[in-house]
Amino acid sequence: MDMKLMGQVRRLIEDLAAGRYAEIAADGRAGRLTEAELRAAVEQYGRTLVPLPVHGEMLVDIYEHTSQQDAVTLDVPLWTREEGRSDLTLSVTAIKQGETYTVEVDDLHVL
Repeated sequence: MDMKLMGQVRRLIEDLAAGRYAEIAADGRAGRLTEAELRAAVEQYGRTLVPLPVHGEMLVDIYEHTSQQDAVTLDVPLWTREEGRSDLTLSVTAIKQGETYTVEVDDLHVL
């Protein structure tokens, strides 16, 4: 996986774990979700999100878009303080723009 892309995904997860929902929504990374919807999804899960561990990158599923050449969808398993790897999955769309990527949340759900 592209290191720049993984860096953007890691940053998003770190912001989720730190409860920076307003920042995620303000800069467009929340995608179709609102700040309140992100907060509710995490709070309803009832556990404390933590940043993605180093080995977590190996468990990310990547799906290429057939309709958009520079876009991929990623399903990223999330970890919590209480349970380690959790049932919670972050689905994001990443679009390559030059040498960097933009990422947007598609869903935050139990898989």
